[in-house]
Amino acid sequence: FAFLLKILFTALTIGAGFKGGEIVPSFFTGATFGCLFAILTGASAPLCAAIGMVSVFCGVTNCPITALLISFELFGFDHAYYYLIAIAVSYMLSGYYSLYHAQTIVYSKFENSYVNRHGE
Repeated sequence: FAFLLKILFTALTIGAGFKGGEIVPSFFTGATFGCLFAILTGASAPLCAAIGMVSVFCGVTNCPITALLISFELFGFDHAYYYLIAIAVSYMLSGYYSLYHAQTIVYSKFENSYVNRHGE
């Protein structure tokens, strides 16, 4: 019954002109993929869900330091190496676009040069 209420209230909210969530759905998507990966590989489901959550968040927002701090705050430092590797790969593969259109990445992720320099 709660699921149907969630659909109803979400439809009413978006229909009234309010913007839907951005970050929490990315958390959910990443954690869900991490759990699926854990089931397919036999790895630890909570660990894979945590890694999936922070890596998708990093890829969506292009904010690796924020993703790392969130992983440490929510899950502790026990598996810090896994978080670091997943966030680094996610940031490297995410390109130069972000969920936030006002965000501008000025320095290249792959070579020693500037990108998106305005005024030159």
